[in-house]
Amino acid sequence: MSTTELDTLRDSAVVVIDLANDFVYPGGVIADAGGPEYQRRAQAIIPPLRRLLEAARRTAIPIVYATDAHEPGDSELQKWPPHAMRGTRWAEVVPDLAPQPGDVVLEKRTYSPFVSSELDSLLTARGIKRLYITGLHTDCCARHTSGDAFQRGYDLVWVTDALQAFTEEAHRQGLDYFKTWYATAPDRQLRTVDELVAEWDAARRAREAA
Repeated sequence: MSTTELDTLRDSAVVVIDLANDFVYPGGVIADAGGPEYQRRAQAIIPPLRRLLEAARRTAIPIVYATDAHEPGDSELQKWPPHAMRGTRWAEVVPDLAPQPGDVVLEKRTYSPFVSSELDSLLTARGIKRLYITGLHTDCCARHTSGDAFQRGYDLVWVTDALQAFTEEAHRQGLDYFKTWYATAPDRQLRTVDELVAEWDAARRAREAA
């Protein structure tokens, strides 16, 4: 791995969108709206995403959780019923992906954390230029986050098996949207967990050997 590629990883961050209990487990407003099949698919991305986050921490790639934490007056709640309400366990990140010391946890109040949190200023202060997008939902919050990031000049990578939507069709349509409207090098920008873990571990070994 070249010095340039190692430098790029130093300027990268993983963004984990809406992996809150409300979106994943029975009893959550969003999870119950999706039904058992959606819940199964949402839960299925947890193990690969956990592997990705472990590899990111090994490689010193920052992790940013951007998770709904709604308040009663939020404009989004004019469209959707109250969900992931701030201060409840339903707004907490699922236990298997619990943030670790050094991770950043941002509360967001609408689809994109660029709108309702300090995400952009935080990334800018850290010199972050590339974002690895993961979480829920491919065609909604991940899409709006990606659009805002693209228009701010970030380099984007979508982790295809660490994203999911209410239906598999919606997930695929979301990925196609990223490829059509935002990707400049799709083969590099739409990646799997296995590909990235192998790449990041190789970068870490190269760094340690330098």
